[in-house]
Amino acid sequence: MSTANPIPSEPRRIPQLTLRPSHAEHSSPRSSGEDVPWSGHSSDSEAPLTPNTEPQVDELIDKLQELPAAAVNFTDGTPRQRRASTTLISESPADIRKLLGDGETATKLISQCCGGGCCLLKTLAPDTSSPDFQPVVIPDNRAFRDLKLRLGPLGLDTELTSITPLSSVNMSFESVPSTEPRHMSLVHKEPPRFVQPHPPYQVYSAPLYHARELTKPGAEKRTFHFDLDVTDYPDEGGVDFKVGGAIGICPPNAPELVDELFDVLCIPKFVRDKPVTLKTTTGRWPTIWGDDQARQLVTTRRELLTWCADLQSFPPTKNLLRVMAEYADAPNEKKILMYMSAAEGQAAFCDLRTTSHVTIAQLLNAFPSSKPPLPALLSTLNQLMPRFYSLSNDPHVSSARPGLPGNRRLIEIAVTIHETPDWHTENSVRTGVGSGYMERIAQQFINAENEGIDPRSVLDIRVPMFRGLMANPLSQRFGGDGPMVLIGAGVGMAPFRGFILNKMKNANCANKIWLIQGIRDSMLDELYSGELGDHEREIKRVVQSRKERVSGQTEAKYVQDEVRLQADIIWFVINALDGRIFVCGSSKGMGEGVERALVEVAMQKGGIAEEQAREFWARKKEDGQYVMEAW
Repeated sequence: MSTANPIPSEPRRIPQLTLRPSHAEHSSPRSSGEDVPWSGHSSDSEAPLTPNTEPQVDELIDKLQELPAAAVNFTDGTPRQRRASTTLISESPADIRKLLGDGETATKLISQCCGGGCCLLKTLAPDTSSPDFQPVVIPDNRAFRDLKLRLGPLGLDTELTSITPLSSVNMSFESVPSTEPRHMSLVHKEPPRFVQPHPPYQVYSAPLYHARELTKPGAEKRTFHFDLDVTDYPDEGGVDFKVGGAIGICPPNAPELVDELFDVLCIPKFVRDKPVTLKTTTGRWPTIWGDDQARQLVTTRRELLTWCADLQSFPPTKNLLRVMAEYADAPNEKKILMYMSAAEGQAAFCDLRTTSHVTIAQLLNAFPSSKPPLPALLSTLNQLMPRFYSLSNDPHVSSARPGLPGNRRLIEIAVTIHETPDWHTENSVRTGVGSGYMERIAQQFINAENEGIDPRSVLDIRVPMFRGLMANPLSQRFGGDGPMVLIGAGVGMAPFRGFILNKMKNANCANKIWLIQGIRDSMLDELYSGELGDHEREIKRVVQSRKERVSGQTEAKYVQDEVRLQADIIWFVINALDGRIFVCGSSKGMGEGVERALVEVAMQKGGIAEEQAREFWARKKEDGQYVMEAW
């Protein structure tokens, strides 16, 4: 979650080109009757990753091809003509679709991806045959090669224009006055008290009651379940945990990532944990959502890098590159960094932001002569923000389960581990900030149990969290006695577990609630199988996307396919008194596919045109009968 958009405002003089999805004609008789059993066509197993609707991109390509071309060299010296307009995407429709998706404009695409617009690119035309031309030597290290930068004919004397100005340093480190009490840092256990989620409330360190892996070995994406003990969570104005709600977790950066940054900046070990007085001149950093004001507090450099600065989630900004250039000693590294901070290097900057997922440590390893002071570096980095997770239980049901001692109160969440390639070795990966942290503590808990150690009493693992104050549409709209259809893919079905347990505790609602659950492989990653109550087999349909050989044909099934097959139930629920349809999962693929399928259901069952069907679902959204929570 970003506190500020590092991408500049939308560039001007870009034609507004809206991609138009193709439309199919549908007609079908209206539904009649109220007998709505499950369709017999559903499989016993889904996929959060589903095909995107194919946009019409010919017009966009034609417009892009009219823009000027720039000569570009790969880092291996291979020349290539590349258009100024296509520096962040290739000229193939598939690549444009991959980045653009449905319903986006060319202007929005460029604004989002390159941070300033490729229209700002100024083609370089130095005389490379001149005896005075001194080409820039490319840094020869693994971190730089992994960036896959494509640089133009760049020379040491190449004139650069519109260079990003050096950002101001809004903080400083000073010695701690002798009158200050001794600073006690628990950096590897909990965040410092000044990391407040929503003042005056503090981050609460919830004891980890239990952790387990929901997926089986071999699953494409691993998912873990967590029970957090919130028995002693402080009162916050009478607001309580509720089914379908969310909590915020404040994850730290991985210790090895922090140490790597210390090492590459050549910060001595005895300095890293030494208490210092941090003085800021403006902003809300290092709090989360504090007031914009100057601050003075005692902390350590390790606390700030561990809990307050995001070292891997955001693409590089020109402000960051400009600071690195300012403190780079090697002429070739300084020139490349200045080039990417200038108008002439807009194409390379686009590539860096869109084709690489880099950490701050990798950037500094790629340009090893750059050693910016820590205050200057921290002034350009984003705040490390909380990660939000939906509750996968009804807190009251979970707290009443058998065997729970001492009237403890638990909340439950499911976390899927996000992995991306890492530059250190060819096949290495690194995890996301939040999911990586949750995986580390889960493995710590599970390993202790496997060794016969009681993790709760011996390890005392705690999770820094707070009750989410953000309006959660799932939680807001859940309730009532009407029927409902729950559509979730991957970990998106986790909050529906709480919905179902809540419904089932009051009455037999097997004829009022239906779940369509999307997974990749029913043998590996079906979440919460057997944990949805006595009527699970009656209310649930599982759709798996793993391709199988069926009658000599290779087929794949997606959630939206099941939505179409269950058109009778969908139409019955959405037209019933207090009937509701909930969708939770990835917005790309699953979310788009389900929305399209719902439109087709309305066209088929209601006998209406596509435009009317879209208006129908828009009204249902306004009325709170159709609720989508997507990311």
